[in-house]
Amino acid sequence: MQKKKKKKLTKIAFLDRDGVINYSNVQNGYIGHIKYFKWYKGAKKAIKLLNHNKYKVVIVTNQSGVARGFFNQKDVNNLHKYVKSTIKEYGGRINAVYHCPYHKDGKIKKFRKKSKLRKPEIGMFKLAQKKWKIDRRKSFMIGDQKTDMLFAKKAKISGYLFNEENLYEFVKKKVFLYENLKNNLISQY
Repeated sequence: MQKKKKKKLTKIAFLDRDGVINYSNVQNGYIGHIKYFKWYKGAKKAIKLLNHNKYKVVIVTNQSGVARGFFNQKDVNNLHKYVKSTIKEYGGRINAVYHCPYHKDGKIKKFRKKSKLRKPEIGMFKLAQKKWKIDRRKSFMIGDQKTDMLFAKKAKISGYLFNEENLYEFVKKKVFLYENLKNNLISQY
């Protein structure tokens, strides 16, 4: 009888999109078209740094602009293809993008509902769990909203509130410094 192989634990850096890798705030923050997406300073470099440190990078983003009728699913999917291909050209990788197009107050009937995908709920985390066995101790969420921090808390991972000017510097100083300290403390006991 063969032994069942244990699935390796995966470190994941969950990143919010708008306010973390995209700094554009046109259309009241509802960004569904490539022309409105503007890379946050240091975002591409931060993603490459995370890849270099063996993190899968997963974007988790609420996109109620679909439910509100500001743009459609195809627009959001095209934008996410653009983001992934731009990072690939830069030498980095985004492993997955999950988004929630639903909102209970949406104008578009098909998308007008409460959804477990919408942060702070952890439906998008559960989608990632289906793909990888997530190492909760080493995984984390970077977001710019309270809902992102609640998402992290509910998923039982670390959460980092990003409100600075450069994502690369933030990841380098806050995330890696904290994670290294935490791992060193854990390994001492």
